[in-house]
Amino acid sequence: MQGMEKFLDSTSIRDDGPALAERLDRDGYLFIRQLLPRDAVMQVRTRLLKKAAEGGWLDDNSLIESGIANQDAACKDPEEQYMKVFRSLWRDEELHRLRTHPAVLKFFEGIFGEPALAHPSFVQRNIFPQREDFDFTTQPHQDKVHIGGDTNYAIWVPIGDCPVEKGALAVATGSHRFGVLDTRPGSGAGGMDISVPVPGQWVTNSFDAGDVLIFSDQTVHKAMPNRTNELRQSFDARYQPATHAIADNQLTPYDGCGSWDGIYAKWDSADQQYYWKNFDLKIIPLDRSYYEVRDKLAFEMAGNGDIKARDALLRIVQRDKNPGKIKKAQQLLIELDGGSKNSVSVSG
Repeated sequence: MQGMEKFLDSTSIRDDGPALAERLDRDGYLFIRQLLPRDAVMQVRTRLLKKAAEGGWLDDNSLIESGIANQDAACKDPEEQYMKVFRSLWRDEELHRLRTHPAVLKFFEGIFGEPALAHPSFVQRNIFPQREDFDFTTQPHQDKVHIGGDTNYAIWVPIGDCPVEKGALAVATGSHRFGVLDTRPGSGAGGMDISVPVPGQWVTNSFDAGDVLIFSDQTVHKAMPNRTNELRQSFDARYQPATHAIADNQLTPYDGCGSWDGIYAKWDSADQQYYWKNFDLKIIPLDRSYYEVRDKLAFEMAGNGDIKARDALLRIVQRDKNPGKIKKAQQLLIELDGGSKNSVSVSG
């Protein structure tokens, strides 16, 4: 575990909301065994692996349920070759129902002392094995810069068993007490890495299917490298007291995945569709100042030929609303990629 300690296991107090809230406030995280039913998680794993196999992500010579990655297909968010397969995974009906599972909502309601709101937007990750010419290991970062709104909490769930060497998550205990830390453009998931020394003690653990990790939006966290030959799949969703403010970007589908109407049109059931409209939400704009700082640095890095700016530029092309910035990012990507326009192809 690279010298890391193990998570403090909070399973024994999982039904004690005030005790959980106190520990979450102290440490910035909670580790709970079997909060989700293992069978439900494994059912979603089977569904997503079938879709991954259809997209060419898995080894043709291995059983689908083994999850062995096709190394030649290695790709990452937000590259278009990744998004072509990812969209069908993110839209999966049963995956969406895991994050609104009654056990999860009850758990957070116990901590908040009021109804819990699951953010409509969430993240599903597919991490190919690390190798010399490919590495999408998530570096130390905080979610606050991406999620905005009032304080909210993530739940990270591996879709299947996840030993540390497969890319389990790690958190820096107590790091949530130091505010939003300075960042730089990053190449891992999120694309915005901490650029200063990280406070706190790093801890991690192996996960069995159904185990979850909860942490504050200001808790610094990262992934361990995926050193197996398998595709590491996970999802992380956000929760907050329903009366607190939520940023507008958290009400939309994941970037590039279409509209809610289009997503729900392919579901078998209308149950839980548009569930957030049952709340009287306080909606505020996302503070995009952190992105502006990142993007300025990315433009400077790319202008100097630094390939580390590439993922940030791709995110600008796919997700920014400023046509001028998008055009500039596209041109810099072409220059970084040796003049290939195919590298900047992005669709919704």
